[in-house]
Amino acid sequence: ITTFKDSNLVLGSNGTVYYKIVMNLADRIIPSNEVQTSLDGFSITYNSNGTSNNWQITPFPEKNLLYIGNNSFRTISVIDYSQKKLLKTASFNQFGMLCPVMNNGNAELFILNNNNMGISCYDGLTLMSKYTINLSAYSINDFKVKDNYMYVLYKTNYYTAKIRTYDLTTQLVVGEKTVYTSVNKVPYGLSLFIGSQTNKLFIKYYVETYNSQGYYVYKNTCANYNIINYMPTDSVVISHPLVIQDSINGTNFYYIKPSPDGKYLTCNAKGDILSLEDNSLHNLQSGTNVNPQVVYSNNGNYLIGKPNDNNSISNLIDVFSLPNFNLVTSIKSPNPILSQNSMIKDDFLDNDSLVSYNVKHTFLNSQTKSVLTVFFKKFN
Repeated sequence: ITTFKDSNLVLGSNGTVYYKIVMNLADRIIPSNEVQTSLDGFSITYNSNGTSNNWQITPFPEKNLLYIGNNSFRTISVIDYSQKKLLKTASFNQFGMLCPVMNNGNAELFILNNNNMGISCYDGLTLMSKYTINLSAYSINDFKVKDNYMYVLYKTNYYTAKIRTYDLTTQLVVGEKTVYTSVNKVPYGLSLFIGSQTNKLFIKYYVETYNSQGYYVYKNTCANYNIINYMPTDSVVISHPLVIQDSINGTNFYYIKPSPDGKYLTCNAKGDILSLEDNSLHNLQSGTNVNPQVVYSNNGNYLIGKPNDNNSISNLIDVFSLPNFNLVTSIKSPNPILSQNSMIKDDFLDNDSLVSYNVKHTFLNSQTKSVLTVFFKKFN
C-alpha cells in the first residue's frame, strides 16, 4: 500500500478544498500540478469541547445565521453563513431549547433553561444577555415569540395544558388560556407554532388510548387559533382526515408541521401537504423520493421534499414553488447520509437557495475542534 501525504496544506476558514489525482504506472509515479477552483461554500474550524453528538443546530435564515449548541459542554456558537465566518462562541451554565426570532427589528435568541425555570433573551449576533423571565409553570413544553410577545405552552398537571402570554416590554404575564384538559387522558408531544405572515397559532398533541384489540392507539390533534390582541382565541381543530387519523405507533404526529407563514400543514411521512386557505391537498412524492421530509422557505415561496432514505442512490431533493406546488427542479444534496457517527448533517431553505451543512468533531494537536462546512445551491 502506497501513501501520499501533503503536510503543508491548511484546513481553515478560507473554504479551500484540495484534490490530487495520482497515476501509479509500475515504478513511475506522476502527481498532478495543484489547480485552484472556486466552490460555492466554505468551512470553518474552531476550538470546541468534546466530540459527542449531543449537539443541536438551529438555522436562522432571516439573518443568515446558524446556532450550534454543544449540550454536553454548554457552549453556543453563532455562524454567519452569508459572511462565512464565526461571529461568537459563548459559554452557558445551562441551556435547552433555542428560539431565534426577529423581534422589533432586532435579531434575538431566546433560550429555555434546562430546569424550566426561566427563558432568557440574548442578542442574536453577540450573545450578550438582555433579560430573563422567571417561570413558575409546571412543565414547559414549547414557547414562541412574535411581535414582542412570548407564548409559553406548558402543563399545569398531567391532564391540563395552557398557554401563558408574556408582554416582553414589561416581562409580565398578560393572559392565560387552557388549550387542553381531561380527567383521564394525558396529552403527549405538545408543540407550538406561530405563523410569521398570519395571526395564527398552532398547537399539536396526541393522546393515548387502549383499544379492544389490545393495542395503544394515538389520536393526533392540531388546533388552529387566531391571535387577537396578542392572545390566542377562537380555536378550530383541523379536521382533515389525514391530520386527525389514529396511529398505532404515533409516527404520523411527528410529521405534522405548519409552514412558517401559517398557510400550509404537513400531514404525514408520505409528503401530503394541506393548504389551509382552500383545504386542498398536495403530494410531494416522486419516483425516487417516496417518503420526503418537508422543509419550507421563510418567505413562503418554496418548499422542498428531502429524501428520508439514507440508502437512496440518487438522494435528490425536490424543489416546489408555492402556492401552485409546481416542481421547480431536483438537486442533489452534499449530505447523502443524514447523520453518521459524530457528524451532524442537514439541509434547509434560505428562500430560493438550498443551504446544506455538516459538522464534524475531531481531535487535532491535543485540541478538540469542530469543522463546520456549508454548501449553497441556488435554484431560482
